[in-house]
Amino acid sequence: MNIYFLYYTPPPSHKGLADVIGAVDLDILSNKNSILKRIFSYLNYTFNSSSDDILLCEGTFLIPSLFKLLPIKRFKKTIINISADPKLFYIKIKRMNFLERFLHLLAISKVDLFICIGDMEKDILKEIYPNAKYIVAYPFIDEERYKYLLNIPVKNKFNHNILFIGNGPDYFYKGLDLLVGAFKIVKKEFEDSQLFILGNWDKEIIYRFSYEGINFVGFSDIYEYIQKSSLYVHLGRGEVFSISTLESLLGGIPSIVSEYTGAKEVVRELREDFVLPLDSKKVAEKIIEYFNLPKDEKIILSLKAKELGKRFKKEIVLEDFMKKWNNYFKFKL
Repeated sequence: MNIYFLYYTPPPSHKGLADVIGAVDLDILSNKNSILKRIFSYLNYTFNSSSDDILLCEGTFLIPSLFKLLPIKRFKKTIINISADPKLFYIKIKRMNFLERFLHLLAISKVDLFICIGDMEKDILKEIYPNAKYIVAYPFIDEERYKYLLNIPVKNKFNHNILFIGNGPDYFYKGLDLLVGAFKIVKKEFEDSQLFILGNWDKEIIYRFSYEGINFVGFSDIYEYIQKSSLYVHLGRGEVFSISTLESLLGGIPSIVSEYTGAKEVVRELREDFVLPLDSKKVAEKIIEYFNLPKDEKIILSLKAKELGKRFKKEIVLEDFMKKWNNYFKFKL
């Protein structure tokens, strides 16, 4: 029995999950290739494979799952999908064209096991396909970055600067429009407030959301901007489990997130009211409320944030995943 890892562009967490179960990389469904090339690559692999192969998919389940509908034994692979992208959320809110949504719903029913990254993704999956089999896993912070962030001291000096980390081009998924809307309100209250946006964004997006105090700083030093900021805000629409939120917590920055950002289950432990609806005005009010807190309360929140971030060390996360993985297959067999 072979396990193959069919990935798009795996972050360290997904590669870590694949490695710990002994999956071998198989770069045939990468989104750098056209749909036709992916289909032919998959066909070529299939005709030279065993029907006992297990495919660990990083959101790449569509083609292998649809092939399972055909009456050929070699197409009927065991498919395990790491669910960590907006697909399920976009199916839920119907932000897909009819054909794409129909094909994905058809394919989901052929996935044997979902590895849902966080509880929010699991809840959306159950809503879409109640019969789905799943285990819940979590991302981890890159080892080198973890060590560095861990050593950043608890904050004792505070400003009115806000940090956000995320890549484009899908500003809707990242909630960039909501964040900018909230910041404009905050800026009126705190004229010195700055919003630092780290990540790769198209010129059109930067132009569209330009405003006084908003700084698109590209791929910059996360450590520098964690130290420059006093609050992290992530208003995702289906953002499965933003590692940047975890990194900011470990760096000692409290976080405010939307109810459709999977990391809310961690942020809720920081403060229940730091998880908010997709509403710029309500987010702005909460940011202003946080900035007005006494210094000693902010220090307590910074300390608590670091403690929450510590949970997402590679060894801790992978050990938890392997227990769930082994339990699932023990009962399955």
